[in-house]
Parts: sequence; structure tokens; C-alpha cells
Amino acid sequence: MPKPGSENYRFSLTLLIGIAVLSAAAPFSIDMYLPALPGIAADFGTTQPMVQLTLSGFVIGLAVGQLVIGPLSDALGRQKLMIAGAVLALVAAIAAALAPTIWVLITARVLQGLGSGACMVASRAVIPDLASGRRAAKAFAAMMSIQTLAPVLAPVVGGLLVEPIGWRGLFWVLAGLALVQLGSAVFIIPESRPAHLREKVTVTSVARNYRYVIANAGFRGYLLVVVCAFGALFSYLSASSFMIQGEMGYSPRTFSFIFGFNAVGLLLGNIINARLIDRFDPRYLVRYAAGAQLLAAGALLAVVGTGGAPEGVIFALLFLFVSHQGFVQANSMSLGTLQVRSRAGGASALMGFFQFVVAGAIGPVVGLGSSAGVAMSLSMAVVASVSVVYL
Repeated sequence: MPKPGSENYRFSLTLLIGIAVLSAAAPFSIDMYLPALPGIAADFGTTQPMVQLTLSGFVIGLAVGQLVIGPLSDALGRQKLMIAGAVLALVAAIAAALAPTIWVLITARVLQGLGSGACMVASRAVIPDLASGRRAAKAFAAMMSIQTLAPVLAPVVGGLLVEPIGWRGLFWVLAGLALVQLGSAVFIIPESRPAHLREKVTVTSVARNYRYVIANAGFRGYLLVVVCAFGALFSYLSASSFMIQGEMGYSPRTFSFIFGFNAVGLLLGNIINARLIDRFDPRYLVRYAAGAQLLAAGALLAVVGTGGAPEGVIFALLFLFVSHQGFVQANSMSLGTLQVRSRAGGASALMGFFQFVVAGAIGPVVGLGSSAGVAMSLSMAVVASVSVVYL
């Protein structure tokens, strides 16, 4: 069997599923309760921007969790930090289910984000620990394909369950998911960080770790692309329920199926991307997909802003945008992390931190617009254009 860290290392399907389950902590925790956002606002008697803080709070916790855990996983190893993150996510999900006020819910979501961030950054760092080159790129793409089942299933499950069990019941479901993630961390994913590569954790070592990573120009470029791509996607995540339910008049259940259909496009894009990596340079795939996303977002802004466009056109443009996300995200993450492979944990953490900080800032801003559809499409177009300009 090829040695870990080699170009020929082969990942088992079980290991990839285990990594995907840990990495899917964030998308499942975000997407499952999107159909419930209007209901949460009504339940607490609060505003749309305030409810969107439960989403932004989770994302900010996710960002900070990754920033802290990334270098710690380089120093202490991956597995124990995945376990700690899953336990924190479990406790926070229970607190969210029992939240008596909107502020308690926001606080619980921040803690849930911290735990999910630990799961995400430590699990993703396992891939560059074990493989390099195209093998690592294919593993990232395969893992993302499996992980994409989360945004496919989560909104559908949320839409079906929100009426019979309410939004609090959804957080009990997320607590159950945290137990599954804990089991994956304990029984499926091995410790991949060799002991001889670990360093003593100090403020100086953490700063040195991040300084080494951010000093790499190649990493910085792909970091920008990852951040912009996720910022555009998060504009869609944070505003789509208000546009489709509030402005277009669809029910939470119908929204969940529309959202799930777009997530199927994301899944298909990841699968196609994994197959194309053997034939095309991942850098070419990133440039192509970023351009396609900008065209889709620009056209969406035009049709939503002018009004009167058939709803089918709006949904088709959303599908086109979302289906290309996997090409940009998976390839940019792989290309960027491999620039600084010896500091994979720090690289993964910085990518996660910056993309979720930007996403956390975008959520409330999109909610301030008078039209959720216009604000969403404008935000998507602006941040997507930055990626295209760089590439």
C-alpha cells in the first residue's frame, strides 16, 4: 500500500465518508433550519435581520473555531480535536433546542459554530496529511461530492419536519447528527498527523504557523477565490428563503424542495469535477466555473431587478450558479492547501476563517435590502466578479 503523503495514496470510501460527515457539520447545521427562519422570527416576535444573526453567529463561531483549531491540530494531532468539536456541537445543539430567547439561541449557535469549525478544519487537514498532487485533489473532490449530500438532504428534511416538530425539533435532530460525527471521529478517522511533525503549542508557534502560510503568494490567491466563492454562495443561503417564501409566495415545504433541487446541482457539479480532474488542470476548471457563476449572477440580477421575469428563469439561473460551486470550492481549496502542505491545518483554518467571516458579514447586509431577491443577486454578482478578476 502506498505510504501516507505520497502521490499514489488511495483513500478508502469509508474514510472519505467519515471525513465528509465531520466536514458536513456546517452545511447541515446551516441548511436544515433555513425553512424555519420565518417561523423563528414569528415565534420570538423579532425581525428578519435579528433572526439572520442566528445564521451569522453560527458562521462567525465557525470561523473563529477554525482559526484556533487549525494550528492546534498541526501541533496536537487531528483526532482529539475532532472529538472535542463534536462534543461541543452536541451540547450547543441541545442548548439551541431549549433556547428561551432569541439571544440565547444566537449564543448557542455561536458555540455550535465553534464545535463545527473544529470538526471541519481538523477533518479536512487529514487529506493533505495522507496524499499529495492529483490524488489529494481527487480526494477533496470525492469528499466534497459526499459532503454535498448534506445541502441536498438538509433543506428537504428541514422542510418536512419543521411543521410537525417545529424549529426546536430540528435542533434535536442536529444533536443526533453531532453524535454521529462523534462516532466518526472516534471509530473511522485515524490520527494522520505524525508525532515527529508536531510542535509545542505557544503563541509564537501559532503566529509562526500563520505567518508561514499567509506569506505564500500562491496560497493567498486561492484563499481569495475560496472566500469570494463562499461569500456568493452564502448570499444565496441567507436570503433565498425570504425571497422564495416571502416575495414569491411559496410554502416552507416547497422552498425546501427548490433548495434541495439546487443542491442536487451542487452534488452533480462535484461529481463531474472529480471525473474531470484526471483530464484537465484544476486551475482551468476553477477559471471556467468562476466565469460561469459570474454570468449566472449577473443575469439573475438583471431579471430580478427589472421584474416580470418568469419564475422558471430565476430558478434556472440559481441552479446554474449553485451547480458550479463545487468546481470553484473544491479545486481552490486543494490547490491552495497544497501550496503549504506542511502547514495544512493552518492553511485549512485560514481558508475557513476568512470565508466564514466574510459570509457572516454578508448575511445581515443582505437582510437590510428592501428586496431580498435584488440584494441577494447583487451580492452574488459583486463577490463573484472579484474571483474572475483575480483568475
